[in-house]
Amino acid sequence: MKELNSQEYEINPKDMTEYYIHQMELTKIRNNLNQAQKIANIGSLEYDVETDKGFWTDQLFRIFGLKPQKDFFPDYQMYLSYLHQDDRPAFEKQYKRLLKEKDSVDLVCRMIRQDGEERYIHHRADYFADGDGSPKIIATIQDITEKRRMEEKLYENERKIGQIYENLDVGIYSADLLERKVLHFSRGVEGIFGYTAEEFIADFDLWNNVIHPEDMQVVEAERVKLLNGNSIRYQYRIVHKSGELRWVNHHSIPHLNDSGELIRVDGFVTDITEQKWLEKRMRRMAFYDHLTDLPNRRYFDQKLQSLIEDDAQKRFAVLFFDLERLKQINDTFGHSAGDELLKLVSQRIKGRVNYFSARISGDQFAVIKEPIQEKEDPAQIAESINQIFSEPFRINSFELSITPSIGISLYPDNGITADELVRNTESSLYHAKQKGNNRFQAYHPSMDIESYKLFTLEQDMRKALQNDEFFLEYQPRVDAKTRRILSAEALLRWNHPEWGRVSPLEFIPVAEETGLIVDIGEYVIRKVCRQIHSWKESGLPIVPISVNISPLSFLKSCFVSTIKAALDENCLDASLLEIELTESSLINYSENVIAVLMELGEMGVKIALDDFGTGYSSITQLKKYKFDVLKIDKTFIQAMDKNAEDAIITANLIQLAHGLNMKVVAEGVETFEQFYSLRKNECDQIQGYLFSKPISPSAFEQNLLIGTLKPRNIKEENVFKGLRKYVRVEFPYPLEADMTILELNSKPVKMGSTKILIEDMSAGGVKFVSKMKLPVRKDIILLIETKLSGEDLSYTGTIVRKAEISDALTIYGFQFIIEEAPRAELAGMLDILQSQLEQDLPVPESRFIETASSQQYFE
Repeated sequence: MKELNSQEYEINPKDMTEYYIHQMELTKIRNNLNQAQKIANIGSLEYDVETDKGFWTDQLFRIFGLKPQKDFFPDYQMYLSYLHQDDRPAFEKQYKRLLKEKDSVDLVCRMIRQDGEERYIHHRADYFADGDGSPKIIATIQDITEKRRMEEKLYENERKIGQIYENLDVGIYSADLLERKVLHFSRGVEGIFGYTAEEFIADFDLWNNVIHPEDMQVVEAERVKLLNGNSIRYQYRIVHKSGELRWVNHHSIPHLNDSGELIRVDGFVTDITEQKWLEKRMRRMAFYDHLTDLPNRRYFDQKLQSLIEDDAQKRFAVLFFDLERLKQINDTFGHSAGDELLKLVSQRIKGRVNYFSARISGDQFAVIKEPIQEKEDPAQIAESINQIFSEPFRINSFELSITPSIGISLYPDNGITADELVRNTESSLYHAKQKGNNRFQAYHPSMDIESYKLFTLEQDMRKALQNDEFFLEYQPRVDAKTRRILSAEALLRWNHPEWGRVSPLEFIPVAEETGLIVDIGEYVIRKVCRQIHSWKESGLPIVPISVNISPLSFLKSCFVSTIKAALDENCLDASLLEIELTESSLINYSENVIAVLMELGEMGVKIALDDFGTGYSSITQLKKYKFDVLKIDKTFIQAMDKNAEDAIITANLIQLAHGLNMKVVAEGVETFEQFYSLRKNECDQIQGYLFSKPISPSAFEQNLLIGTLKPRNIKEENVFKGLRKYVRVEFPYPLEADMTILELNSKPVKMGSTKILIEDMSAGGVKFVSKMKLPVRKDIILLIETKLSGEDLSYTGTIVRKAEISDALTIYGFQFIIEEAPRAELAGMLDILQSQLEQDLPVPESRFIETASSQQYFE
């Protein structure tokens, strides 16, 4: 072998530098290629067909889940083993085609990584021959698993969306207006209209032809908005292919060309027939009475308000009427009979009344008659209602003759607001009921204030029971000889939000008429038992408490169990509770009441016969049941010191009761003379203002601690003295006057007047007596009108103090709201009057009433 010449093969340093630079560039290119393949998740290989060896890039190793190896050259079978066995035949087929055609192939298949994960890869292979003609294959392999999964998910979503789209109840369409052809209709169109998409496509005018003729004008008016590029939503009726009428909701979206011309409309149509039906049904339920199918109170209120707002000049009449005896029919024949009566009445109203009618409460109906003439007689309006009841109603083989009470108010004469009209109509209805059956009453401002008050009490009573506005006071009953407190009577009071403290004499009759008296009786029993338990727990010397019970309570099957439960809950002996009932209860409900009394007596509850002597068969009732206590009515007591006959009757009643082994209580004792006479006749217990008026539980506790009571001077407790700024003139006789309310609860009211008696007067105010129960409140403005010394006097003012002088009467201090000039004028007139009275000179033209007492006047 020839020796090498070192000089001949010496390497040029410059060439070495270029060589290294070239190598560095190749390395950089290789690194960049690897980085790019990594980012794109692409690997590549070069396969030598003759040697069956492949050169893999690092990224390809990573794709197949293999660790890169420098001297590792996978052959064809190894590569094939990495592929999913189901995809190998397709790969081999493409490989053979590539060698045969010497071109390019694309293939997507699955491969299994070493960790067992299945991945999708995309092959792109190209055939080429190198310089010496050896066959080679260069391929790129991209992991498309995430892309494939996204495509599958997208496909599934599209499939679901397509399925939903074709099964929607919504009709989706697109229409070319220039070509007058339907571009698309979804399957939902057929369900809504009954016509197929093909029928709509074949007949472009079909869309308009299915619209209900009465709604076409509305639809065309809405479609005009599309010309300006505005989307529209509207509702109209269509005629279904079956002939059925349906409602649809339509949303149209316009498409304009560059010139602003409407060329296409896309839209959605929804069948809202059921929704419309539900709305109609809900409106029916909201505005119509379910029993009678007449408009209800809500509908009536809206109708009345709209009449006032729409045409303030129109005159109309509002009528309220209710059915007499409906409660008795319910009690006698059952509520089903009462409901049947209401239905029959409603049928006659619909058939015979040609104007708006409504059922606004249980047995109360309303009518609005409009328009009415200027001088139309309310009697003629009422007669149209009376005609409804001219014939009897047949229910369960019974013929029932029913009569109405009718109240009427006119707009705008009796009120310019809905509230005023309703209030005044209700007030007139109440007056009609006071007159008796089959009567009507047109509202007039002269209606007296007492009736209005009773009416409001009736309206508010049930709410008062729920809101606990009632409270109890206790009036002691003392031993006639020792003045020791033996018992007390629980008396119910009402703290009304507007009228203040209300007496039982006012609201108990109303409660009895409405049937609430039963609930009130149970309320009082529970409250009394809790109060006795509280006193017992406090260590007080407790005494029996009597409770007035309505005869209607005795008709309730659970009355005895209610009393027993109240006693047991408070761990009380039955003897601590005394039930008072009137002899009228025995007369009207004798058998029922006696049976209940027997049960209560066996329990140990004491029974008292109240108001004895006012009935028609008092002695007879005493024979039927042995009462524990007999209470002599106060009408006998208050007359016994003035009338010898009443004194004799009272003495004999006491002896009679003692002979039947009953204790005797005299109620309403107000004078020493009455007390002395009763004690002489051996009356057992005294109850009345002489010893104590009804007092609060806390005040009664103090009396229980003391144990005895002293008689007090009740002729007149001067609660008004020391509060007078001006000199007062005491009248020799009460001065009659008319009083009305101008403002109630700081709101103006229109109502009539009630009579009062003025006992004295000054330039600052008056002292007057009334049977009205009014609160001391500055937000109630009163007007008092009278005639004195030939002058018509009229003064507004407020009540500043009050004192009860008996169960029925109250004395008030009334303060004028008056300017100084008229006050000085009044003071001058009163000075002259005082001089006339002192000289016993006659007082001209005055409304003095020569009466023995204020109480006698009001009776």
